[in-house]
Amino acid sequence: SSIRKPSSYGRGLFPKSQHAPLSEPNCSAISTRHGLRSPTSIASVSQIIRWHGGGPGPDAPTVNITFINPDDSKTPITARVGETLLQTSHRTGVEMEGACEGVCACSTCHIILEQDLYDQLSDEAEHGALSEDEEDMLDMAFGLTQTSRLGCQITVKENMDGSVFMMPKATRNFYVDGHKPTPH
Repeated sequence: SSIRKPSSYGRGLFPKSQHAPLSEPNCSAISTRHGLRSPTSIASVSQIIRWHGGGPGPDAPTVNITFINPDDSKTPITARVGETLLQTSHRTGVEMEGACEGVCACSTCHIILEQDLYDQLSDEAEHGALSEDEEDMLDMAFGLTQTSRLGCQITVKENMDGSVFMMPKATRNFYVDGHKPTPH
């Protein structure tokens, strides 16, 4: 077998002054094959890598929110500021599917917001609109409404205290109908 020279693709992504040693967990998979200068140094790890199962720790500030389930029952929960609604639901046992595990590649974490919250989040969004990826995935959502969003794309904030989120009556899972993945 031959030895491959490291590709020059991606060299110089970050000025040397921005490099910092990796100190966060789950960073061992970073390698030069991904175009990074070094397997042990990149700038602002948390801005580049999306952590699986991560989110704020148990000491994070919390807010009280309510999910309205598909059967119209209400589930009040305590959400951690900084986690997504999908992470919140998985952590607290609310049945929000999230087949793609929160990478905006499906519509199974579809959630319906109250109009005021939807407007507020739209105002805070870049260019006042949803990302193109989220819009594309919402096009596949069951029961789409004017205030539909994906739970993996909504980060819990302190001003969400008392918010109510409605779960749609069903989801469209292209993997296997009835399959409910568990986060790892």
